[in-house]
Formats: sequence, structure tokens, C-alpha cells
Amino acid sequence: MNAVLNEPLAERFREPNTPYLSPGRVGALFGLRVQDLAERAHVHRNTPAARPQAPQLQKYLQDMIRVLAAATAMTGDEPRAVFLLRNEPLRAFGYKTADALVQEGKADAVVAYLESLAGGAAG
Repeated sequence: MNAVLNEPLAERFREPNTPYLSPGRVGALFGLRVQDLAERAHVHRNTPAARPQAPQLQKYLQDMIRVLAAATAMTGDEPRAVFLLRNEPLRAFGYKTADALVQEGKADAVVAYLESLAGGAAG
């Protein structure tokens, strides 16, 4: 079995030798520039480089990884999950994407929705 599959998801996005997520690594997975992450997290454009440990930025990154984990569990395919999070309009949320909802601070609702879909309770 691949060692990466045994590694916790968040650990893959950890800033080396720190207790926080790397804006660059998360951005690379989602195809976003670091400045785009700053805008989505509602922080100054320099925050990801100057203060990557900033609580508001870290909360956004954690939410993106949490939603990714739920979507990957549902689809079984991380690249597909990333694509769907960024592009698939969700009818239950007024046709907003999961990505847009996380930007609005609604990660908990997205995770609950994805878990319900995976369990067959909604859809």
C-alpha cells in the first residue's frame, strides 16, 4: 500500500516543521495562487507569505481540507473531489459550489451535506 495513503490528509499540507497548514501546498492542490487563497480567506494579500499561521487564514485552510476529506471519502478519488468542490453547483445550496460555501464560512453545512449524500440520505 502507498505510504501517502497511510498519512493523515492534513499532514500532507503541513508547513515543514510547524504546527500549521501551508498556504502554498493547499493552493497548489486546488490550483490557486497564494494571493487567491488570501482573498478567499478574507485576509490581506500578503498574509499567506508574511503570517501563514494567522488564525483566519488557518481556519479557511482547515475548512478546505475538511471539505476535501469528506468529498474524497464520497468519490474515492482526490483529484475528482477537488474538481467537484471547485466546479459542481449544489442544488441544495442555491447552486453555489462547495468552494463558494467554504468562502462564506459554511464548511460545516457542506461536510454534513456530503456525508448525507455518501450515506444515501439526500440527493
